[in-house]
Amino acid sequence: MRALKRPKSLGMLVATVAAAGLVPLTAGAADAAPPAAPAAYTGSCPTAGTVTQGYHSGHDGVDIANNRGTPIYSAGPGTVIVSGTASGYGQWIRIRHDDGTVTEYGHMYERLVSVNQRVGGGQLIARMGSEGQSTGPHLHFEAHSSTSSTRGSDPVAYLAARGVSLPCTPGSGTPGTNFTTWGTSVRVRADARLNAAVVRTLTGPTAVFVECQKRGDLVNAEGYSNDAWSYIPGLGGYVSNIYIDHPDAWLPGVRAC
Repeated sequence: MRALKRPKSLGMLVATVAAAGLVPLTAGAADAAPPAAPAAYTGSCPTAGTVTQGYHSGHDGVDIANNRGTPIYSAGPGTVIVSGTASGYGQWIRIRHDDGTVTEYGHMYERLVSVNQRVGGGQLIARMGSEGQSTGPHLHFEAHSSTSSTRGSDPVAYLAARGVSLPCTPGSGTPGTNFTTWGTSVRVRADARLNAAVVRTLTGPTAVFVECQKRGDLVNAEGYSNDAWSYIPGLGGYVSNIYIDHPDAWLPGVRAC
């Protein structure tokens, strides 16, 4: 056990959709009110990078460019309804979210999810590529009102309504945030090993969602020793529990990986 290094008050952006309407009276009785529309989910950053093309009449989504292999994450919780190849995209993924909307991801070189798979917000689903009709590695991201829509809506506004502004940093303010890292230059590694590749470096305290934890290499730092590591899907890797702002070495309420 260790003492917290610093108190931290977390606030999470929550976007909701509310609908209200008058129900006409017929034959002296009120018709039953329609069921309320599901609330919009709280969004997650789909990928890091530079916005190179926005939404316009000739472009149904937004393009976010970065290096080949850059992780791509689900914008929110939902079910994968498409994962495969497609003309123009090379490879693509579609996810139907719990509010009925659909997000679409294209041009990746590697897909990590399959049809009918349930995914969480901020879950790693693919890696950026340049397949199909593409001039360089980027994510083409679209947002649709439903599975039957043929034209996407403005994905910048769609994400903004769910608390995400582009460009964005994956793992920051991810919905379901349950812990905060502390310290600077905290390395996120591909596995719970000190010689594993560094996939991210956190410059300061970051709100994160810890999906699971496991035993790995013993880490000695800041006067503590701990062999427990937390897997953070929004960051695509593991962080030593020494750098998770909680007094317990093994985080309570988090399953083993």
